[in-house]
Formats: sequence, C-alpha cells, structure tokens
Amino acid sequence: MRLCANWLPLSPDLTREVAARCEAAGLWGIGIGDSPNYGELYSACTDALGATSSLVVSTSVTNPVTRHWSVHAGAVRALAAAHPGRFRLGFGRGDSAVRTFGLRPASLADLESFGRSVADAARAAGVDPFLLVAASGPATARVAGRVADGVIAGVGADPVALRTIRGRAQAARGAAAPLEVWASVRIAIGRDGAEVRDLRRRLVPRAVSASHFAFASTFEGKNVPPEYAGVLAERYASYDYGSHGRSGATSNAAMFADRPDIEDYLLDRFAVVGRADACRARLEELSAHVDGVYLSLLFEDALPQIDRIGAMLA
Repeated sequence: MRLCANWLPLSPDLTREVAARCEAAGLWGIGIGDSPNYGELYSACTDALGATSSLVVSTSVTNPVTRHWSVHAGAVRALAAAHPGRFRLGFGRGDSAVRTFGLRPASLADLESFGRSVADAARAAGVDPFLLVAASGPATARVAGRVADGVIAGVGADPVALRTIRGRAQAARGAAAPLEVWASVRIAIGRDGAEVRDLRRRLVPRAVSASHFAFASTFEGKNVPPEYAGVLAERYASYDYGSHGRSGATSNAAMFADRPDIEDYLLDRFAVVGRADACRARLEELSAHVDGVYLSLLFEDALPQIDRIGAMLA
C-alpha cells in the first residue's frame, strides 16, 4: 500500500516532526494542505523535505486562484530540482482556500490552462514535474487526464465512484499513457471500542466537509444513494466554510444530527475508523481500486495517530 498522510502546517517545527514520524512509520509520502490560517504551503513543503530522506511530499492541494501560476512554477522548479523524485504538485479548482476570502473556484478551462503553464515552465527549466489534479466529478477528472500524471479522487472510498474517476481521466489521457489514481479518506485508529466510538463522533465534521467537497456541485457519477441526495443537497446550502475541515462542535458537525443514518453513511464512505486490524483490512480493500491513499489525520492527535499507523503497517 502506498499511503500518504495529509497534514496542515500548524508550525514549522511540528511539520518537520510530523514528516519525520511519517517516514519512520513507513508511510510513502505526506501531503501538505493549502488552507487559510495555516503556514505557507511551499515553506512547509521545504520543511518536510528537509526533515526526511525518502518521503515523497506533495501539495494536497493548492489552487490556481490565490497565487499566479508563475509562483507555483517557481516552487516546482526549485523543490523538484533540490529533491529529485520527491516532490509532486497537487492542485484543484479551489475550495475553502478560495471561498473563505470571497473568491470563486477556478473554471475547468482555467484549471487546465494552469496545469499546462506550470508544466511547460518547469520543463523549460529542465525539470519534469509530477502533477496531480484533485477531482470529485467526471468533468474535472477529464481535465486531470489531459494535463496531469494522476488524480486525487475526492469521492471517498466508494469503488463505483473511484472507477468512474479513473475511467474518465484515463480516457482523456489515452489508454497507452499511465495514470495514477489516489483515494482520499480520513483516518483514526482507536485502541478499544470506547475510543473508536469517540473517534467516530469527532470525525463527523471532517466527514461532512469531505462530502461537501465531493457532492455539493453535482451527484453525477458519484454513486450517492437516491434517498440521501435530496437531504444532502438541501443542507449543503448552509455549509460553513469558516468551520471547513475542523473537528469539534461546529455547525457542520451538527448538520445531520437528526439523521444518524446519513452520518454513518458519510463516516463509512469518507473515513477509516476502528482498531488497527480493522483499519488495515479496510485500507487493503481500498488499495485494490487505487494506486495509493491519502490519509487525512486528526491534526490535534497527529503524532500518536502516525505512530499507530506505523504499528498497523508493521
């Protein structure tokens, strides 16, 4: 299994410690998020690369809106040249990182243009970049196939939706050209039943945030149960970007409090929660459908959770 931990840069020292722990735990890589109120993305990537010797570091993910493409291209050139084979640029249209500031996500045309511009600039400087596009729907998956080397599929652990993403991206890329598909889920490993129940409760707002990214624009090709689609669409209209991705008692956490069936569905689709043996089995099952998995950590418990992931892999 190729596993990457997803991390938001809370501080440079903690980013270096998280990266080093991930490498020691046997993870393949680490993804650094680009979200408001956290550390600067490329500085954090530099910290993670400098603290490790083999860990692959990716942006997971940035966007074409909050920086000009030339800024991203410069970072790609510098990091890929300094750490050959260990840096990847993941990007998408923009979600909380743009909406928090009243900006709009990039159009599909702008997303494609961004990818081509960054790649062309890097290659002109003698660097062959590895690009990943975050996609939750068929249209963005086709963009990924045209301009990137892989896709981070934001549809959770649903095999039908993952096959749709892969199929659309590979068709756009061409059958002869290889393409990586990565799943993205939240993870929390508990030591006993009581802790697992607590972790599931704490992950509800994170699962809601993941589902909003996946489903808010369209349900096309995403294998959402019809009996849930109407309720999901109605309640996403009140989604709070100020609480995006946060744990705790947020308005997003209570969005489906009266529908425990929907909470369970979202947790089971967008999170891997349980004891170590159950989590390992779930990830092995998921790995049959993808080339790797991004694991978003409970950031407040990142270090002990990384150690538990390492023990799970051992």
